[in-house]
Amino acid sequence: MDSLQLAERRLDSNLPRADKPSYEYPRAKLQACIRNDVCPALEEYSQRLRFQEYANWPFITLMSGADTPERRLIESLEQGILRCAKSLSQLTEKKLVRKKLEEQNPPRLTVMEGTIEITAEDTTYLDKKNGNFNELEMILSQVDHLAQNTDLSLVNSSDYFDPVQEFSEDADGKRVQHGGLIIAFNHELDPVGNFIVRCFLERARQWYEIVSKLRAITIKATRATGRPYRQLVDQLENEWKKLETDWLECKHLLKSGKQNRLINSAVILTQVYAAFGLKPQLDWLLLPETDLNYGIESIKSRLNALLDQETTDRIAHALGDMKDLYENDEQHNDDIEEAIVTGGLVLIKKSREAYWENRKISGPIKGRKWEFLHLLAKKAKRRNCVTENDLFPLGSGSLSAMATSWSRLNERLPESLWKLVEKGAEPRTYILRLDPTQIHIF
Repeated sequence: MDSLQLAERRLDSNLPRADKPSYEYPRAKLQACIRNDVCPALEEYSQRLRFQEYANWPFITLMSGADTPERRLIESLEQGILRCAKSLSQLTEKKLVRKKLEEQNPPRLTVMEGTIEITAEDTTYLDKKNGNFNELEMILSQVDHLAQNTDLSLVNSSDYFDPVQEFSEDADGKRVQHGGLIIAFNHELDPVGNFIVRCFLERARQWYEIVSKLRAITIKATRATGRPYRQLVDQLENEWKKLETDWLECKHLLKSGKQNRLINSAVILTQVYAAFGLKPQLDWLLLPETDLNYGIESIKSRLNALLDQETTDRIAHALGDMKDLYENDEQHNDDIEEAIVTGGLVLIKKSREAYWENRKISGPIKGRKWEFLHLLAKKAKRRNCVTENDLFPLGSGSLSAMATSWSRLNERLPESLWKLVEKGAEPRTYILRLDPTQIHIF
C-alpha cells in the first residue's frame, strides 16, 4: 500500500455519515487524519512533474501573455463586455431613450443595508433596513464606468488559495465589501478548488449580467421611443451576439471535461497541503513569494477553522482523482525521465543537474550560476524577467554584477539554450524565451 492509498483509506474510514448533525462533526479527528495521513502523500506527490503542471495550470494557461486558446477566449470575452458597454452608453445617452428608461424602470423598495451573521452552518440576517433603490441609476453608472475603460482584467493569480475580496465606497464614504466573492455567500465558489477559474467566471458573470440587463431594458425603451436608432441598435446586437457566444464557450471550456476535473483536484490537494502540511514545500508554485506566503496563511486559517462535510468530501474526491492523473503511469516514479524525453529544460535541484534537448549539461552547475539558471527557468514559467534584486536580494554593489553573472552562466550552457536568453526591457534584467510547458523543475 503506497502513501496515496493509505491517505484515501484513512480519510474514507474517518468520514462521518452525511446525515450526522453538524455539532457532532468530528472536525478534530479529521484534521488529525489530514495532517498525519493525507499530507505525507501530498508531500510526495507535490514534487512530481505531472501534479505540478496540473496545479500550475491556471498560471500557465490563463494569465496575460499566455498563447493558449483559453487566454485568447478570455481576452475576447473581456473586450466583448467593453464593446457592448460602449454601445449601450452611446444609446442610453439619447434623450428620448433615457426618458423612456426612467419611465419604465422607477425606483423600488428593497433591503438597503443590514447585519448578517455567518457561521459554518448558515448565513442569517440579524436586522434589515428597507429603502427606495434606483437600480437603473446604478446599472447606468456601472456600464458608463465600463465604457470608459480600454482594459478589463478579470483573471487574478492571487485568487489561487482564496478569492481576493473586492471593496468600494458608498455614497457616505463607507468602505463596502462586495458579496459576490465571499465563499459563504456564493455557492458557485465551493470551499476549495480552482478559485482562479471560478473567480474569473464570477467576475465575468457579474459584468455579463449587468450588460445583459441594461441591453434588454434599453432595447425595450428604444422601441417605445418610436425612433429606430438602427445603426446603434445593429451595432449593439452584433456585439451582444459575439459576447453571448464567448460567454457560453468560456464556461464550457473552463468547467467541463476530465482535464478540468483533474486540474481542480490538483489545486484542491495543493490547498490542503498548504493548509495542513507542517512545512509545505511549494516553491514550485508559480506565485510571487509574498502572495504565496499570504495565501498559505489565509487558507490555513480558513480550513482549520471551517473544515466541514463538503470540504472533506471534496478532499476525498480529489485524492481519488490522482489515480486518473497517473492512470497510464504504472511506476509513478518516471516524471524526470518523462520530462527529459520531451527535450525541454529540466532542472533537478537536489543534485543541481540540468538537461536540455535530451542531454545532460555536463557537470554540476554550482553557486551563483545555478541560482541564475534556476531563476531564469522559474521566472520563464510566468514569462517574467530575472531582476537584479532576484539574484542579489541584499544588493550586488556593482552595476555590472548581473552582466558578469550571465557571462559566467552563459559559458556553461549549450548554444541553443543560451540563445533563448535575452535582456529584459528594464536595465539589468534577463528573460528566458522558452515555452512554459518546456520547463520542468524538480
